[in-house]
Amino acid sequence: MAKVDFLKKRAESFLRNAKDLIKKREYPLAAFNLQQSAQLYLKYYLFLKLKKYPKIHLIGELLKGIGKTYKKEKEVKKIIEKNANIISDLNQAYFTARYLPAEFFKTQLENMLNFVEELTSFFKNYEKRN
Repeated sequence: MAKVDFLKKRAESFLRNAKDLIKKREYPLAAFNLQQSAQLYLKYYLFLKLKKYPKIHLIGELLKGIGKTYKKEKEVKKIIEKNANIISDLNQAYFTARYLPAEFFKTQLENMLNFVEELTSFFKNYEKRN
């Protein structure tokens, strides 16, 4: 399992970087870091169960994979529906923060940060229980 721990560590690093970038008001890069953090956390937890992870980056698709893998489709569907705008912002950040002159607002970043922190907290608690 140690081989995949780099995904979790890197996800944690992206989350720390995002918080620093938010403080510096570098919102597009902060959004990208939040997207990367969520993506790598999801791939880490998929790998723990499947011993592989999909080569996709869309947060909603990775969440659906989590639901299917952990037999929590109904719960994940609710999470996706409740957070559709935030998930869309994270997906947008994957492309636009690097290639386009897109802007993000502070409130968007706060919502993305809260979502990613809730996601990581959920998985850490799940990991402790199992």
